[in-house]
Amino acid sequence: MTYSINKIINTGDLFKITKPNGDVIYIEIDTIGGPGGLTNGQTDTFTLKTKTHNFAYDLNWHNCYSFGNGVESTRVRDDFNKMLLAPGVRVSAEFEDYKKEERKNSLIYSGIYNKSSSFNETNQFNLAEKITKDLNPTYGSIQKLHTRDSDLTVLCEDKILKVLANKDSLFNADGNPQLISNEKVLGQSIPYIGDYGISKNPESFVAEAYRSYFTDKQRGVVLRLSRDGLTPISLHGMKDYFRDNLKTSDLLIGGYDKKKDQYNLTLNSTTVSFQENVRGWTSFKTYVPENSVSCSSDYYSFNKGEIYLHHDDSVNRNMFYGVDAESEITLLFNDAPSTIKNFETVSYEGTQAKVTATTETGTNLRTEDDSYYNLEDKSGWYLNNITTDKNSGKINEFIEKEGKWFNYIKGDNDEIDYSSNQLQGIGIISQDTVLTETDSQGVVTVLDEVVITFSEDINTSLSLNDTIYYVVETNIGDGDVIDSTSLIEYALTIVSIGKNTITVKHDTSTNPPATIFEQGDFILFKKNSNINKSGVIGYYAEVTFGNSAKDKAELFSASSQINESSK
Repeated sequence: MTYSINKIINTGDLFKITKPNGDVIYIEIDTIGGPGGLTNGQTDTFTLKTKTHNFAYDLNWHNCYSFGNGVESTRVRDDFNKMLLAPGVRVSAEFEDYKKEERKNSLIYSGIYNKSSSFNETNQFNLAEKITKDLNPTYGSIQKLHTRDSDLTVLCEDKILKVLANKDSLFNADGNPQLISNEKVLGQSIPYIGDYGISKNPESFVAEAYRSYFTDKQRGVVLRLSRDGLTPISLHGMKDYFRDNLKTSDLLIGGYDKKKDQYNLTLNSTTVSFQENVRGWTSFKTYVPENSVSCSSDYYSFNKGEIYLHHDDSVNRNMFYGVDAESEITLLFNDAPSTIKNFETVSYEGTQAKVTATTETGTNLRTEDDSYYNLEDKSGWYLNNITTDKNSGKINEFIEKEGKWFNYIKGDNDEIDYSSNQLQGIGIISQDTVLTETDSQGVVTVLDEVVITFSEDINTSLSLNDTIYYVVETNIGDGDVIDSTSLIEYALTIVSIGKNTITVKHDTSTNPPATIFEQGDFILFKKNSNINKSGVIGYYAEVTFGNSAKDKAELFSASSQINESSK
């Protein structure tokens, strides 16, 4: 063996080699210099002797203790017949493909821990003893462990099991188990009935008393594990919702609110709540926590690393993480579902309705509408919208009468109802009509009012303030159906009606082309639903209430005056 060095060395010197494990070997130098060899000198080439059986070794361990009086001991504690101080058995077997092994379907446990006697073997895993518990690989990997009573609940990807602790079960001929004691730490594994697991979302698991809640993303369900076994609570009116939304959510965060007795599940930036006493999902919530926990009957959640206390009366209602929100509740009016109905009113029993103040005039604080209830703004309930399978409507404000709040439904003027007479034809234009004029300087002025002339007399229910639509002659042919794709609307309102003419007023905030109505175009008009239409028709009505209040608000009931549309 040849090494490079730049020192003065002599033949017979010892060359010290230290191994990474602490062992030291001293090897004698055979020759120095080139092929002929030298006795001593400064060189960077030397050769070591290859026969190492009589070399000196410094081991990284010792097998005796000296007491300084000439007595040495080679046994533990120097007791009679105790274990010798020795390096132990040297493993000489070779391993092929030596690497870390992940056993996703097995449990392992250490030695015991006894605080009273200061006995601690939690760092010992003696393979000579039975310290492992293997589960069926078809159940998928173990995602969550939870102790309930004296047993261990194991939540795998595709199965939920109960593993008996410090006992085993002996089954009778009729299939009923009898629990017996044995020396096993982990006894039999007993699957719960139902092909459900926790998928790969252990963050959805929450335990409260003897009940546990979690999700199974793979199967699109939310589950409850109780004394009666597994129950898919997502079937309580939310089957389609969870089937569609669980699979699209990357993180499913579970939490339990002990103050409200609700299981809160956050998915897709929405938090939904399940309540046992109503056996259903009670609300959607706008706050999205990073995690949540109940402590001393208070509910806390975490957002951006900060902790927030819920249900605090010193903070405004509907304030989450420093941001105000408004409550909403959606109801369904569906009496006589096979009959087309006319929904005329909406009324409710509850706290204050929302009021928007009007401009005050005069010295006696009389308002523009000669009403007194709206002298100032008030927060409370309002109607966000009311829609049916046919059309939609709205309510301006709720008025109180005999302890109830009500108002009539007005038609929504923003949409066209093609199934009704809301859109009607006037006739064909007999000559081109322009809405602008250009002077000699080239300045374009939008005319305030223009007259549209028709080829025939007007014979419709046309009235003032109706809105004008038109169909370009080239966009529609004989027999074609007029719909939203062929209509063109401009902000023109009717101000006067003649025998075969109408005068329209133009919204000067827009800039239409010089000629918008050409000879041969067909003109239609839309009835103003806010004025001409009371109520909405349909098989059912979906009503959404909103509340802008910052203090406690209540909604006890809601109803509508309904008549059959054919009567």
